[in-house]
Amino acid sequence: MATHSKSNDRTPSVVIETLGAKTSETKDGLRKINNYLLKKEIGHGAFGTIHLGVNTLTNEEYAIKEFSKSRLRRREQMAMMRRGRGRGRGGIAAAKADHGLSNSPLDLVRSEVAILKKLNHRNVIKLYEVLDDPNDNSLYMVLEMAHKGVIMQIDLHQAATPYTESASRYYFRQMILGIEYLHCNDIVHRDIKPDNLLLSNNNILKIVDFGVSEMFVKGDDALKSTAGSPAFMPPELCTADRGGPISGKAADIWSMGVTLYCLVHGRVPFSSEDLLGLHEMILNDPVQYSKNLSKNLIDLLQKLLEKDPSKRILMQDIRKHAWVTNNEQEPMVSEEDNCHSILSEITDEDIRGAITSVRHIFTVMQAVAKFKRHSRSLSANSISSMMDCDVQRPPTKTQKLNNLLSIPHTQIINAMPSNTSVHQIHPVVVERRCSRSESPPGDMSSTLTSTFSSHSSVHTPH
Repeated sequence: MATHSKSNDRTPSVVIETLGAKTSETKDGLRKINNYLLKKEIGHGAFGTIHLGVNTLTNEEYAIKEFSKSRLRRREQMAMMRRGRGRGRGGIAAAKADHGLSNSPLDLVRSEVAILKKLNHRNVIKLYEVLDDPNDNSLYMVLEMAHKGVIMQIDLHQAATPYTESASRYYFRQMILGIEYLHCNDIVHRDIKPDNLLLSNNNILKIVDFGVSEMFVKGDDALKSTAGSPAFMPPELCTADRGGPISGKAADIWSMGVTLYCLVHGRVPFSSEDLLGLHEMILNDPVQYSKNLSKNLIDLLQKLLEKDPSKRILMQDIRKHAWVTNNEQEPMVSEEDNCHSILSEITDEDIRGAITSVRHIFTVMQAVAKFKRHSRSLSANSISSMMDCDVQRPPTKTQKLNNLLSIPHTQIINAMPSNTSVHQIHPVVVERRCSRSESPPGDMSSTLTSTFSSHSSVHTPH
């Protein structure tokens, strides 16, 4: 079960934003946000829930991550207050002056959206759309669905059934590729744990939940704040006396080690219901390993769970470790191939403009369905002749139209000005969109069913 193949296309994802979404209720009592029907709840957390969602126009399944806007705003206000401390009088007003408290609900998740828009890797979850109903307290993110759910449910009071070493190796190799890709793109995840690793129907591992992830300047991965789940935090984040900057990459690698430990033991290495007691254990107690584990696996775990971050194993050495490569019988795809299309640095401007307004997506989708029913009289010859035009030379209206025919419908919609009327869309374009056998965005592999990790995560400034 070696992981040799390169990741798919690495171009940044097209993410649709819908500001004027409409929430309704079906006869069966199910909620609907635009064309997405919210079915059963498959996860929950501090800021909302995750639902199994179905696009009623395509019948594709998605994971719909629902946020409470009021809770998100309270979180932002608290963060502003913390940033305002030390400025003298003014509190949150002083923080607002420097950072600006957002008035847009979509800005409350702009950092996570900015990260997901920039990434495109088979082991990182995909974001397709963000929706806001101005008359409702909820904000929605439409994500790729991973039908098998979390890789392992961790319970502090009862051990889960561990994976075999072979299965653990298969999933850990994919984790390496996904986290390596993030680090190559100057992103540290900061909350790696089984809850944030999902499996698709074909056992592709998907890394999810970038709500506390942090972007860093290339060459400087020092963390600016403390975040993550206590049982998966490295020792250097469990003490007030940190003695200098903390490497985000090294912290992620510790969390990878705790996650691998969970896969082969069915439990975390350190467990306590008392947070201070847990920190003491992580700082001082030795890790206990099952006698059934191979020597190579124990060696890798010891290097991943090295308490001194300066001595902790590096990613380039993890991928070459004897246990990971099964004694060199299953070499990893090279770092160059895994990260061959490194995306541009995510800037503050990217975060501010993470979501580009498209206010009438639902109306446009309805127009597509309408034109599909009423524009059948167009001849196949005229459509095929337009498709033969050179889309690279659009000096005429006809050739501009052909350009539209050659790109996915989501990109057409995403490129439209916010005040575009459905009557400005040429019926030939709509008919072509409806008649071609173009796979919808959700036709990628698999899906998100993880709980929000924020309910078990903490986030405090250094």
